[in-house]
Amino acid sequence: MGALVAKALRPVKAFNIENRAHRVISKEKPTPAPRYPGNIEDLKRTLEADPNIDEKLDKKDPALDDRLKDVYVTSYGRSEDDVTRELRKKQSEVRPLPQDRKLVEDFEFGFREPEKIKYGRASLRQVVTFISAHQIDSKEASPDKIAFEYKLKLEDVESILKYFKTFEIYIPETKKTPAMFAGPAHLKKELIESQKKAIEEKSMLDAKTLRQKKS
Repeated sequence: MGALVAKALRPVKAFNIENRAHRVISKEKPTPAPRYPGNIEDLKRTLEADPNIDEKLDKKDPALDDRLKDVYVTSYGRSEDDVTRELRKKQSEVRPLPQDRKLVEDFEFGFREPEKIKYGRASLRQVVTFISAHQIDSKEASPDKIAFEYKLKLEDVESILKYFKTFEIYIPETKKTPAMFAGPAHLKKELIESQKKAIEEKSMLDAKTLRQKKS
């Protein structure tokens, strides 16, 4: 709306603009801006004290020039560069720069893990561990056992297991294969089951061998 109004008023503002500009330029002296009352009072006091103040300000005063020739500065202290250099040297001695310029090794979880964990707390590594264990076997890694092992409150463990899960790889269904989970938890579960079967088969074989020896 404002742009439309400005566009409509533009021809009115530009009407006879050249004549108005020449009229302002042709004036001998432009109209000065109004002064503040305080400035007017200061000017009156100055004129009362010295009526010829304007002439003195316009002329060059030889006495002031001679006084300026006698003014000089002698420095007896140290230069600013020396002081700054000394301060930087002291700061570098108090807080030396690191001498090992190798890249800092990245932590597995993005930050340094605490060496000691307070009672009732758990580190991120421990949380990920028992979440994964619960996803693999919820009966073996039940909330009660997790709370007892990591010294946590049961309600906290239940909330963690309810609202947090580890990432799983999901393979969608195709024409040839059904949908399935192929994530870390699923692979661990299959690995544990295969190890259990291998242990059971080995124990059965050992028992069979022992019976044959006895017979």
